[in-house]
Amino acid sequence: MAHWAVEIPTRTPGEQPRTGVQVFTYPAEYFPGGRGDVVEKVREDVDAETAVRHRSGAVADVDAIKVIWHDCLM
Repeated sequence: MAHWAVEIPTRTPGEQPRTGVQVFTYPAEYFPGGRGDVVEKVREDVDAETAVRHRSGAVADVDAIKVIWHDCLM
C-alpha cells in the first residue's frame, strides 16, 4: 500500500540534539494533495497526547521534518 512516512527528530532535554526519531505513517489516499497536506497534518499530530507520551518527554524538532513517499507495488 502506498503511504507517506514522516520522520521527526527528537531530543531529550539536557542531552545532545536529535537523540531519536519519531515516525508517523499515513495512507496515500488520505492526502491526495501531496506533501504539503501531510506536513500540515503531522504538525497537528505531533502535539497529540499519545504522540507526546510515546516520546517519553522528548521534544520534537518540527523544523526538521523529513517526508518520504513509499509506493508499494505488489
